[in-house]
Amino acid sequence: MEKFVFWTGIYDLAVGIGFFIPGMAAALGIKEPESLFFSWSPALLVLYLGVLLIFCSRNLRARGTLVYWEGILRVVGFFLLAGFGFIGDLGFMLGVMGIVDLVIGIGYLVGLPRALNTTHADLLWDRVSASNT
Repeated sequence: MEKFVFWTGIYDLAVGIGFFIPGMAAALGIKEPESLFFSWSPALLVLYLGVLLIFCSRNLRARGTLVYWEGILRVVGFFLLAGFGFIGDLGFMLGVMGIVDLVIGIGYLVGLPRALNTTHADLLWDRVSASNT
């Protein structure tokens, strides 16, 4: 599970850096906003989450709650990205990115309790400690 969390962090870093490159989103078929603020703000958030996931992957037992909550946010993010991508007019690729987020989010929500040998509630309410085995 540590490798999965690490590589999803790398994926976030790549997506975040991609949104900082002018014209990259348009090249992928994503409609760019007129103001850079509205593309760079989510890019900064995704970069931060990528770094956070990479650090969490180093000690998943102690930081699993952060990754679990990230899984919840990714499932919610799927509905936003898929809605704006497939139904809205922001671009098909945004919907595809939403599906990737859904897969990653479900991977976190299903895989973390199994990998850490704990319950969903313990991860949700941060009742998992590094001393639990």
